[in-house]
Amino acid sequence: MKRSLLFAALMGCTMLTPRPAEAGPVVAFVAGAVGVAGGTALATTAAYLAGAGFAATVVGGFIVKTVVAIGLSALAARLAPKPTSPPPSILMANFAQPVSYAEWVYGRTRKGGFLGFTGFADGTRYYVPILAAHPIEGVVQHWLDERVVTLTAQADRLYSNIAEAPIAGYGRINVFDGAPGQQVHLSFNNRFAEVTDEFDFKGLSGAVIWATRPPQSSFTHIYPESRQWAYAPVLDGKNDLFDPRDNSRGFSANAALVLADWIVEILGRDVDWDEVADEADACDAQVLNAEGYLQNRWELNGTLSDEQDFEGQRVALAAACDAFLYERTDGRVGFTVGRWIEPDLVLGPDDFLSLELASGEFGADAPDEVAGVYIEPENGWRETPSGAWVERDVAKPVRDEPQLFMVNSHNQIARLNKRLARTKRARFQLTATIGFRGYEILGGRTGGRGGGRAHRFVRVVHPEHQIDEVFEVGELAREASGVFSLTANSVSPEDFAFDAATEEPARPVYDRVQGDSGIPVPTGLAVTASGGGDVTVQWDAQSEAYQQDLRYQLSDGSSSWTVRGLVFAGVSTPLGGFTVGEEYEMQIRNRSAGLGISDWSASEIFTA
Repeated sequence: MKRSLLFAALMGCTMLTPRPAEAGPVVAFVAGAVGVAGGTALATTAAYLAGAGFAATVVGGFIVKTVVAIGLSALAARLAPKPTSPPPSILMANFAQPVSYAEWVYGRTRKGGFLGFTGFADGTRYYVPILAAHPIEGVVQHWLDERVVTLTAQADRLYSNIAEAPIAGYGRINVFDGAPGQQVHLSFNNRFAEVTDEFDFKGLSGAVIWATRPPQSSFTHIYPESRQWAYAPVLDGKNDLFDPRDNSRGFSANAALVLADWIVEILGRDVDWDEVADEADACDAQVLNAEGYLQNRWELNGTLSDEQDFEGQRVALAAACDAFLYERTDGRVGFTVGRWIEPDLVLGPDDFLSLELASGEFGADAPDEVAGVYIEPENGWRETPSGAWVERDVAKPVRDEPQLFMVNSHNQIARLNKRLARTKRARFQLTATIGFRGYEILGGRTGGRGGGRAHRFVRVVHPEHQIDEVFEVGELAREASGVFSLTANSVSPEDFAFDAATEEPARPVYDRVQGDSGIPVPTGLAVTASGGGDVTVQWDAQSEAYQQDLRYQLSDGSSSWTVRGLVFAGVSTPLGGFTVGEEYEMQIRNRSAGLGISDWSASEIFTA
């Protein structure tokens, strides 16, 4: 949105701390937005000036000769041909740049981040990817380049905490989550004279990483990109979302809570928290997916950037949960997530200043099938076309692939595919100009003060046009005082119903082809206890083309595997740190840079 949350990269000074926008009093804000001063005192208030400034920008998209209500049919047009945000795979890197935009992470997603610091000392590269412009719940899976790695319990920051071979021993990851009291990380504080206590990355989340120089013979195997690893973890994002149902704050992917946080904390507007509570319940309603599991109806999982404009952020969020967004007559922003609601507002002939009806079922751009592009966790958390919803089976189908990067569930994208197909192939499309009934659509009352919830669905009864249909509001815009333009598509309850067992198409499957690498499995594995928790491991001589990995765990399976990568170990190596008297199992394999790895050997059982 390119407003004020720009971050100068950390090149000798502390990072700027982001601050949420603040909403002034609603009455003054709306008065400023519509340009009615209401007296000198009101005209000089901060809220009035904020409202006036808001109306003058694209962020004032809900009010004053702009859209005051928008639904899926209007949002769908903004999903193509250009994406609303960069593809997530572009974000899975760490860029060094002088100026970067704030990024907000909602729900669970995978992403990288720009470098807040980078430096080289004592044969080691230190760097700090910034993951989010706010505190986060935490990292749930660590990725270095395209490798998933686990961290050991090693507490000494001078030593590696990466478990997987062959990179074990060559780097360390320490995540900071932006919590209050965050301090400069000691692992690089003592390495650079310029780094002071001000380098605390206050209010930001990210990781302090070091990567040390390996022997030249194994450099490309440890750093396949010929540089330090790109850190792009899977993380649970913003952890201070307000939930009005229990007056708590915490992490959530609930679409209604995410939308409310975006409206209040990023846009600086106000919401009706009772309405948010109802919508949050609707999002938490359980639906059955094609795999036979229950899941929440609507979640939002992804990244927003201050580089996106207001329209881009609105489309990314609202389209991903089939939300209807509107400007309430009391100045608050309201929304309704996707579901059928029986209409209780009827528009008749006297309510229209002009009316045009068209059959939308066979429009030139009406898709025959829709396959939304979403984030698939099984595909490395990358953008992935979903299984297609086929609305019309033809020889050469027109196919839509809307980009919905805030969705990471195949069932959710499948439900959206159906809705998008139906709304683009609606039986009727309505374009009209209406009078004060526009305020009623927004939840107000003609001739009086309002502040209620908007009508997403209206029944249109028009004898002259021989029509009695339910329409879903696509876009309602305020053209002048008491005059609104309205576009809407006809809908039915069946458009919102979804039987996953019969309607959810097969999801993409990403299986890795396992070829025969030709690398032999080592033989002759033997383990001898030498006392004090130390052992000596031996194996048969192997070709000099291979190096070896060892892994071990408690023989009863109660612990996870610990992997040790060996460099030029020959035919034996000492290992320590075992618990005396415990029984373990150990396996060995060969690996070769650029060629691959062998299978693990059979287990050798030993007592330390």
